[in-house]
Parts: sequence; structure tokens; C-alpha cells
Amino acid sequence: MLAFAELSTIGIVLETKKVLKLCFNSVFHLRPLREMSRMEVALCTQALRSMDTMLEVMLLSTPAPKIGEMLNNMFESLLPYLLSDFLPTQERVVGRIRGLCHLLAKFTSEQSDEDEDDGSSRGHLQIPVLGKLLGYLFFRLYRPENRITMVVDILSCLMTFLFTQKCDAMEEGDIQPPERWEAEIISWVNAPNAWKVQALGRYLRPAERTEVVLAALEILGHATFQNNEPPMEFLEEVMESPEVWLTDVPKVVRHIFSFYDDGNAMTAFSFHSLLLHLVNMNPEQAVAAALEATPNFSQQIHLWKVMFSVRQTLEKVLKELEVHILDCRSNVFTQQQKNCLSFLSMLTFDDVLASKVCPLYQNLSLLSNPKMEMIPLVLRALETLSENAETAKKMKGLLPEMVKFLGYLSWDVSVMALDAFHNVLGQLKKKEASSVAVKVVQRLWWLFDSKEPCVRERSISLFGELLGKTAWRDRRAMRRNSWEALVQLVLHMSDQVPSVAKASKNAVLAVAELLGWEELKQLANREQTWMMGECLLAKDSGRAEQFLQDTKPYLLNPQAPIREAALRFIGLAARRLMEQNEDAVTAVLGGLQTMKARERNPSIRSLADQTGLILTSLKDRQKSGFSLRSLCCWCC
Repeated sequence: MLAFAELSTIGIVLETKKVLKLCFNSVFHLRPLREMSRMEVALCTQALRSMDTMLEVMLLSTPAPKIGEMLNNMFESLLPYLLSDFLPTQERVVGRIRGLCHLLAKFTSEQSDEDEDDGSSRGHLQIPVLGKLLGYLFFRLYRPENRITMVVDILSCLMTFLFTQKCDAMEEGDIQPPERWEAEIISWVNAPNAWKVQALGRYLRPAERTEVVLAALEILGHATFQNNEPPMEFLEEVMESPEVWLTDVPKVVRHIFSFYDDGNAMTAFSFHSLLLHLVNMNPEQAVAAALEATPNFSQQIHLWKVMFSVRQTLEKVLKELEVHILDCRSNVFTQQQKNCLSFLSMLTFDDVLASKVCPLYQNLSLLSNPKMEMIPLVLRALETLSENAETAKKMKGLLPEMVKFLGYLSWDVSVMALDAFHNVLGQLKKKEASSVAVKVVQRLWWLFDSKEPCVRERSISLFGELLGKTAWRDRRAMRRNSWEALVQLVLHMSDQVPSVAKASKNAVLAVAELLGWEELKQLANREQTWMMGECLLAKDSGRAEQFLQDTKPYLLNPQAPIREAALRFIGLAARRLMEQNEDAVTAVLGGLQTMKARERNPSIRSLADQTGLILTSLKDRQKSGFSLRSLCCWCC
């Protein structure tokens, strides 16, 4: 590093960013001093001093017109290390930034004195990354592990420089510099968030404000950054003053698409809210920037789905996409994408007739040649549009086609299809909905056991709703379908997810209503699942073997309450089958042995033991009874 410094003094041109990265990597990631030997501590300290010397010499050896560029390169190279969760790295980086900021303040002061002597106006240093650096440091004020004094010192230098650069543009009576920047900045630490944002923003130029917003997005997008609340709260305040902070819409949108992490649920809301705000504020620039960031919707489809999730925003987005589709110079979209987007855009028009909707949708060939990036978007848009009652009525012809999306490979597509179904059915009378309802219910059965709770809840809820949409002509078929789903619904009343358990209870009540079964309705209202099993078997003992087969898979369900409920129901069904099908009972006993070998819950393992003993005892007693009766018959 000292050699690099010497080379700078004699005019040797170095590749600054490569040199800086090499030096920073060699020192910043070293172990904490407390873990080093005395000699290692001395060497590390000497290395940091050499780095400070190198940075100072490189800066002071730079020709005056290029000092801003050199500083920008140095700050830009230091920024990534501020995101490290390794505290020694943070401290070493902040120390170097502090030294550079003092050099910047010194340089500004000397330049100001020279300008006063010769009467010329001050020149302005251009440091584009300064706003982002300010943002990174500003958010560090919230982190308790940092040395606040050092960060406040750095911010004081930067704010002094920014004010000096800005004051030429101020008129008399405008903001005056605080007498003590330290006191001003320290007061920000414990101030309300809204005041902090306003206090910081009033000293910045538009470009610097934008960079602070970008810094917040980068921090939120950094997976290992632990304290996300400060930048999230900052963005909330930013959206309250968009005319101050969001003047460069394309730049912010591109940053949202670059740093969004769909796996980070904690920060996703901030990205979603800001994106929707920008689209509503300036749809033309926001959509153009989004297309630039993700051509063909191939990446960050979650963000496109967000833009398609609010009707007001969706209409603006579709309008802008239509402009790009009609632009002959644009080759962004495939023909299928153009057809899909045009169709969705047409649905937003109030004067479109329901009779035209279904033929146009079928012509999209969405399923014959599916594009993975378009199916979620089309379903998200249909779900959003169906929330409007008038649009939902026009979409009734789409229901047979949308059935194909139930149980789609991607669970979120299934959820969107279920929600759209619910919205459209809510606008239809029994006569219109009944024929579709009979076809759909069987597609819902296997969704009841989905790993995703939202799929279980929505599919079971839709099932119950479809039963209520059954016309007289379809009641026989629907009763048969509801009987076949009863075991699943009763077992899911024990689901650990409250919304799923509630939906299952409501669905059982809907089945009881359809079958005219008052006893089942009373038991469901009291949530007596044990008695409900007895009730099912008593109602139709001929179904005992089928009930048994339907229940066996639930012995391996990941939820203990459902496994327990299934075990109890199997015990009841096996007793009914004792005289009818001995092989089925033998198979049940084998299944119980397998279950006990896998079961970790002691109470369920004990219940399985008890059930096995009871069935074995009954089986042995039955054999003894058969032998005695045979002997009596032979004697007669």
C-alpha cells in the first residue's frame, strides 16, 4: 500500500478500483484484534495506517479537476463493506471513511479560502455516490453496536460539505448552516422518523435524495443485513413526500427490480408498497423502467404480480403495456404475450360484452403452449378484475377454462384460480353456477391435503360454497360427491391452522344441509369429531371399507391432531368390518405397526397400541366364536 502511494506521487496511473479492492480485501476481513497475537495486532494496525496513507496520498496527488472522481471511486469501493455483519469489518471501513471525509472537509475549506482571496466562485466537486454513502451511514445510526460518535463525526463532515456545495444556489433567507452539526445530527438519533427524514432531506439536492432511497433499497435487499426496520420506516416516510424523494422514478424502479428478494417476507412489503406508489404516481416511466429491468417478464415475476394485484394500478399498467405493444419499434413481447395483455386490457373496459370474453380467452392458447411467466400474470389479473362485480359477471364463461388451473404445479396459481372462482361464483345465481359446480368439486378434493395452508383453506371454502350453488337438477350428483369428501372434511376439522379447521367445519355443515342430515349438523356445530365418525358409519355401514381406505393416508399426515383423528376413525371403521372383511382388518393391523415405527408423538403411539390391542382382541374373540358355533353345528 505504501508502494502504491509512492507510485501515485510520481504520476504512475493505477487502476484505482482494482487496487482499492485488492487492498480492502486483504485487511478488512481479518480476525478481530482480540483473537490476534500481539505481533498480529501490531501488523494489522500498521496495515490500516498504511492504507490511510495510501488513500491520502492518492487523493492529494490527483489533479484538482479529477479529485471528485477519485473520491467517488474510493467511496464506491468502500460501500459494499458497510453491508457486512462482521463487526470488525464495519469498524475498519467506517474508520477509513472518516479519514476521507476529513480530507474532503479540509479540501473544501482550503478551496473556499482560495475563492475568497481571488473573488471567484467556488467550484463544485461531483461525487455521485455521496448520497448513497450518506444513506448507508444514516441508517447505521440505528444500530446499537456501532460507535455513534464516529458515525456522527463522518456525517458532520459530509453535511458541511453538502451545505457548502449547495449554498451558492440558495437565496437570502434560505436554510442557514447549524452552528454545530454534531448537535444537529445527534438530535436525529432519538427524533421521530418523520422528522429525521425531513431533517436529512432539506440539506440534500434531488440526486442525493434519490441516492439515499437507493441505499435503503440495497440494505433491504441484502439478505444478511439484520436490522431492517430503519430503512423500512424510512421508505414509509419517503412515500409521504414523493415530490421530495421520488423525483427519479425510473432509477428507483430499476433498483426495486434489482434488489428485491422474493424469499424475504419481512422486507417484501416495503418493495411492494413503493412500487405500487411509483406506478400510480407516474405509470409511463415506471412501466417503461420495469420492462427495461425484466424483458419478457422473465425475472422478478413477483413484482409484476404486485402491479397486477390492485385494479386501479392494473388498469394503468395494462394501458402502458398496450402502448408498448402498439409501438412497431418494440420487440419486447412474444405474440402470445401480446394476445394475453390485450385480452386483459379489454376486460377493463366497461362496454365489453360477456359473450365476447370467453371466445377471446380460448383463442389465447394459454394451455396448449404455456409460457410459465404469463400464466401467473394472467391468473393474477383475472383474480384482481373479478373483484369488481360487473367484471366478474362477464367472466362466467371463463369458469370451465379456469378449472384447468386448479391443482397447477405452482400453488400460488391454484390460489389465484380459487379466488377468481370464488369472486365469479359470488355474482352468479344457482341456475348459472350449478352445472359448473358439479364439475369442479371433484377437482378440489386432492387440494384439501395441500402442504400450503392457504390452498387447503380456499379449496375447502370453495367446496362448501359450491354445494350452496347446486340447483335441483344437480342435487343427486352433488350429494354423491359430498359423501365422498366427508371423511377428508371431518379430519381437517382437526387441522392446526385455525382458518382451515373453520373452513372444514363450514363445509361439513354445507354437506349436512345438502343431505338434510340434522344429526351431523349438530355434531359439527359442537365440533365433536369422534361422534361424527360414529355418525358416518351408522348412517351407511356399507361404506366402512371405503372410509377406511380414504383415512389410511392421513396416518402419515405431518399434523399430529389429524393423525390422531384418523387413527380413531380407523379404529371405528375396522370394528365395523370385523365380520365383513377380515383381510381388511389384518391390513389395518399391519398399517398400525408401520405407523408406530415412524410415530414420534408418544400419545399417538400409545393410542395406536391401544387400537391394535382392541382390534386383535376382537379378531381373536371372533375366531373363537366361529369355532364354537362350528362345533355346535357339527354336533347337531
